[in-house]
Amino acid sequence: MDNKKITAKVIIQEIVLVLFSIIELVPIYYFAISAFKKRVDIVQHPLSISAETFITSNFPYAIKKMKFFEALRNTGVMTVVSMLIIIVLASLAGFAIARIKWKPFDIYYKIVMSCMVIPFIGCLLPLVAQATQMNIYNSLVGVILIEAAWNLPFSIFLYAGFMGGISKELEEAAYIDGCTTWGVYWKIFLPLLAPVTATCCIRNGVGIWNDYLVSNSLLNSNATPTIMVGINKFFGKYTTEYGYAFAGIMLSSLPMVIMFMFLQKYFIKGITVGSVKG
Repeated sequence: MDNKKITAKVIIQEIVLVLFSIIELVPIYYFAISAFKKRVDIVQHPLSISAETFITSNFPYAIKKMKFFEALRNTGVMTVVSMLIIIVLASLAGFAIARIKWKPFDIYYKIVMSCMVIPFIGCLLPLVAQATQMNIYNSLVGVILIEAAWNLPFSIFLYAGFMGGISKELEEAAYIDGCTTWGVYWKIFLPLLAPVTATCCIRNGVGIWNDYLVSNSLLNSNATPTIMVGINKFFGKYTTEYGYAFAGIMLSSLPMVIMFMFLQKYFIKGITVGSVKG
């Protein structure tokens, strides 16, 4: 009886999970097929597609309207450079917090954690004013610095928690062998950081790639286009070009999908280990 009850319970859980998965996949299916349809067909037949309604002309128009390749370059530079800054600074800060027992580091860690609850929209206007005063307004440098700074607290939290879970015996053995503190970080900790680094790349990389507020506030959309600002051009005050918008969304999603496919095996491990201790 117990085995039958357990089996029935598992089956019900699996059915519920499948249903929720289908519900979550419906929006993805909707924008995927809508990228290959005209606006009138999207409105009249939202969840179906046929040979008569299938078109590919949305993509060339979306590429031209968004200045896609220029926007792709700008967004790629913004994302990659921001991520490099985040990974280097967050891993160093996480190492110091997790391994060097010094009261100022504990105070610093608490301040960093408090920054995670500050709403970004409340800081946008001061950031624009500061960028103007520093002469980095309307430049990728300003956007990169803001994106890196804003994503550092959560990344430091992950790195500190992950490094706190690494065995101290490894560190002590390295010190006995003559390693300096920098040597312990470089030779012992850094090679073990693949899971948490992948987690940071996925979590922060997707956020930076999909950023609209900072790019729209600090950059000229014509001189320095970015992906999300380009997609917003299809959403007008009186009408929305659905087919072109969905085509642009599909094109802009591909780099992040590819990144996740390569890093997904590290993602769950980095989240679970990095959030247990800290």
